[in-house]
Amino acid sequence: RNYKKCGVCRSISSKRCAGCQMEWYCSVDCQKQHWVEHGSICQEKQAEYFPVMFVPDDSAASTVPDKIVTVVSIQLYQPVSMEMNIYDQQLRIRGSMSSLCSNSANFMDIVKKQGFKGFKGFFNAKKD
Repeated sequence: RNYKKCGVCRSISSKRCAGCQMEWYCSVDCQKQHWVEHGSICQEKQAEYFPVMFVPDDSAASTVPDKIVTVVSIQLYQPVSMEMNIYDQQLRIRGSMSSLCSNSANFMDIVKKQGFKGFKGFFNAKKD
């Protein structure tokens, strides 16, 4: 597995690309060296992230980390409702998407058309 291995020298890494959060690096030097190859991929990945107005559940409000990169599930409460539940597998993130979120219709459309049985979709997510 390539997980947590430097994108350049393949050594164990603890730093992620600050832009896309998908590539790992062991040092700033390796990151700079890799930018020529990684730059366009990074920008494409960043374009896949949509801002969301997240409303944490009362029980989860204190457990949402300041920074996190994970896969979240966005699940429709009801097919006709605009309300959507958001959570990650470890339940560090639990809550809903605000109905005031400008992207809520986009997420709902993606979930209905491409999601599991038209009510659940999985998305890369980051909080910075």
